[in-house]
Amino acid sequence: MIYVVLGMHKSGTTLVAEMLHHSGVNMGDAISVGVSYDRGNKYERETTLRLDMDILGAQEFSVLHLTMPPTLYLTEAQRTRMREIIQICNNRYTHWGFKDPRASLVYPLWAEELPEHKLIAIYRSPEEIWPRFRYNGARYFYTNPRRAWAFISRWCEHNANILSYLHHSTMDCLVLNYQALMTTQAEFDRLQAFVGFPVDDRRKPDLYRSRTQTYPTLQVVAWLIGKQTGWTPERIIEQFETLRRKE
Repeated sequence: MIYVVLGMHKSGTTLVAEMLHHSGVNMGDAISVGVSYDRGNKYERETTLRLDMDILGAQEFSVLHLTMPPTLYLTEAQRTRMREIIQICNNRYTHWGFKDPRASLVYPLWAEELPEHKLIAIYRSPEEIWPRFRYNGARYFYTNPRRAWAFISRWCEHNANILSYLHHSTMDCLVLNYQALMTTQAEFDRLQAFVGFPVDDRRKPDLYRSRTQTYPTLQVVAWLIGKQTGWTPERIIEQFETLRRKE
C-alpha cells in the first residue's frame, strides 16, 4: 500500500512519516534514522520533494512565500519523473509513501498518476505553529505582522486545499489532530486502526513544544484574511473535526 501524508509545515507530518517508516512503510531512501528532527531529519523522500519543488517553481526551501500556482499542470518531463518515482518505489517496496508539506499544494497531480493509496492528513492549530516562524529578537521583531500575514495565508491555503482533497478523493482517508496525537492514546490508536498494523510509537511528549497561546496579531490577521478569502482557521479546524468525527 502507498501512504501519502499531507499537512502544513510544522504540523506533524514528520512524526507520522517517522512512525510509518519504523513500522515497515518505506518513506524515503536516504533517511538517517539516527538523526533527530532538530538536526535536519524530516523523513522526506528526496525524489518526491525535488519534484514538488520543481512543479511549484521553488528555488529554495522558504515556506511563507510559496503559494499554489494559478494552474496546476505537469510538463511531459515532470510527468515522466513522477511515473518513474512511482514505478521504482512499487518495484522496491510492498509498502511505501511520502510526506512533503508542498504536496498539500500539488496532490491532485500525484492523484492522477498514483495507483490505489491511502491519505493521512494531519492538522495543527496556527497558534501552536506560529512560534516557529515569528521573530522574538528586537532586531527583526517589527517584521512579525508581515510574517503573520504570510503565515496565516499559507496555513489557510494548505489546509483548505487538503480539505478539498479529502472531500473529493475516492481513496481511504484519515484526519489526525496533532495535539490529540501527542496527548492521547486514542488518536494514536486511530492511526493504527487505519493502517491495519502495529505502529511504532515514536512520540516524545517532552518534545511537544509551542503549546497553544493567544497572539493578538494572529487574531487580527486571521480576521482580515477571512474577510478576503472566506477562510479562517476556526472554520478550517471545524471542518477537519467534522471529518474526524465521521471516521
